[in-house]
Amino acid sequence: MFGKHRNIEDGSIDWPGLLSLLEDDDRRATVQLIYPSEARESYLAAVRRLDAALASEILAAGRQVHSASQLVNWPVIAIAGMLNSGKTSLVATYLSEAGRARTLRGPSNVQGTHRFVLWLPQQWQQDSELFSLLMSRIGDAIGRPPEMLAEDPDTAHQQYNNRGGDVSTLAIPLVATDPGLDKAGVGLLDCPDIVSDEAFGLGSPDIRRDLLGRAATICSAFLVVSSAESSRDATLGDLLRIAADLMPGVPRMLAVNKVRPRQTPDQVFETFSPLAKTHGIETVYAAYDFDVPASRPYIPISTEDGLTSKDDEDLFPVFFSVSENPDDNPPAAIRDDRLLSALPARLDRAKLFEKFRVALQSTLRGTIWNRGLSLIDHDAEHSLQATRKAQDCLMQAALEFFAHRQVGGELVELRLHQSKRIIHQLSESFAVTAPWYARWGVRMNAKLRRFVDGAGEMVRRFTPTAMAEQTASEIKDKFRRGEYGSLMTPERLNAAIDRHGGASALPHWFAAEVDPSMSRLTEASEAAILRFERDDFTQLDPRRLDEAVRQMWSEVPVRKKLVAGLTPLATILAAFGGVLMIPVDFGTTVIASASIPELFAAFGMAAMAAVWAGGANTRDVGQQAAKQQLVDFHAILCDTFGIERMATTTTIEVSRVKETLPMSHIIRRDAIGPTLLLYQVRDAFRKELQKQLPRGG
Repeated sequence: MFGKHRNIEDGSIDWPGLLSLLEDDDRRATVQLIYPSEARESYLAAVRRLDAALASEILAAGRQVHSASQLVNWPVIAIAGMLNSGKTSLVATYLSEAGRARTLRGPSNVQGTHRFVLWLPQQWQQDSELFSLLMSRIGDAIGRPPEMLAEDPDTAHQQYNNRGGDVSTLAIPLVATDPGLDKAGVGLLDCPDIVSDEAFGLGSPDIRRDLLGRAATICSAFLVVSSAESSRDATLGDLLRIAADLMPGVPRMLAVNKVRPRQTPDQVFETFSPLAKTHGIETVYAAYDFDVPASRPYIPISTEDGLTSKDDEDLFPVFFSVSENPDDNPPAAIRDDRLLSALPARLDRAKLFEKFRVALQSTLRGTIWNRGLSLIDHDAEHSLQATRKAQDCLMQAALEFFAHRQVGGELVELRLHQSKRIIHQLSESFAVTAPWYARWGVRMNAKLRRFVDGAGEMVRRFTPTAMAEQTASEIKDKFRRGEYGSLMTPERLNAAIDRHGGASALPHWFAAEVDPSMSRLTEASEAAILRFERDDFTQLDPRRLDEAVRQMWSEVPVRKKLVAGLTPLATILAAFGGVLMIPVDFGTTVIASASIPELFAAFGMAAMAAVWAGGANTRDVGQQAAKQQLVDFHAILCDTFGIERMATTTTIEVSRVKETLPMSHIIRRDAIGPTLLLYQVRDAFRKELQKQLPRGG
């Protein structure tokens, strides 16, 4: 049944073409880096960045798919089991006398198998190219290049038992050839015992299971050896699950060893049937304990040579497939093809290879889609969520200065950065539209329509009285004390960022290894303030501003025209001058912000504050500009702290009304420190991957 089938194709997966896609970092790249600069990254580079071991697994799985058709006539059967289950004795039944002497068998741990030992037909070495390919495959699968098993039995036993080795040696498979396997035409992978503890430091159960899972990918069939008492053992279920998960479709068989005569073959079948159904076991074999005389009737007499030894001191278990029908089992005579030793002769190599190929392709497909791409997707989504978290942190910090909050945290109104441009517009509009009674004591001439640089000069020209200068001083004091508006300094901005979760939202800045002293954070805040002061060109709508101011003048009663001995206009201009003088006292790295009603309230002009706040037209004039300033400052914070800006408009709630913020007009600048990467998986790559490696294929 072992015909030559060199014409069997490797299936629909073109590994060289697929590998080209996975390595492409240009047109068909997987990852698109959005921030801090545009770039692309290949699938394998992204996986390697996130999990180098997984990248190696993907390459190994791809090579296995690619080379599978070349090894169609060289199937390998994995034989796994617990310590003292008899799996090496089962392997030995296929070997020559010299080969058996090199195996390590016995009931104790010092006679256990603690390495992978791949037994191959001796004649396979004649094809050096394919033999070398098989060696590469097992090295790829388990993790390290293989070593040859020594010809000397004592040395071979030491290798088997990993004496003098450590956990890392588990991943170095041993390879041996034997003429006894020439007739069978299959390789046998004697897997390390699955132990229940650390096994003298030679690998925990988890490490051994992991390695077994890797080794399963080179095997065309999977045979698990168990004792008769292990039907409910969780470890046995784990072994079968490993084979089912990693190599779906590959034949799986169960060999129950050391059965006692009190349990008949049909009872063995009944006991292990639930486990067999759960894990897709095709055949259950049983071998009776030859050390118990009463077992003799249940040990078949084989006509094949080499299955049992004439020497009573070197007996080997004889496994046969058990049947549900008692009459079809020993002591009744059974056919030789029910013996496990006849398994290689019964295997349809073409069918076996097809299952093996499908299993390999399924493993590759699952590794690329479910593990690799899912890992990249998760990382890209994490970068997006981290960016949004950082953006929100900076927005909340900005709102502490650009919004007026009530005690409960509700936003009442947005605040304007009282820049020279804004103060100039307000001063000019109030002066030009002021009624006759408001102008007393103020020199009105053509120069009043031009903004005069310098806060002190403005005060002198517009408010010539000593009382006006006193008003300006009072305004500055109110801002300092936080009674009205807000003052932003680097230290206050740092504190606001910290209050809104900066340590977690800006991990690239707050990580100790980046800047333990946090001095760079203060430098960054200072740079952001200076840049905003320099680049904020937001202005009020001149037409709407004049209309709003005229409306306010018309609604202010004449009896309110005198305030502390000054005309209203003189008071207003003096106050505006005081606001502009705040940076003179605090230094250049300070931003004063306040809504227009807050300015009037600070001036002591409650009536004007109420009129401005109560009118929709007057209120909207300042709020529209404040929105723009808020998003511009937020954009500067994002640039400065290495965060991608918001790509779409966002909304905030002001006085229980949803307000849509505009997009920033500030030109982009490079970050002054570390950056938070933002990237996404390209849809073009998904489509191309689906074309070359259909997810449901």
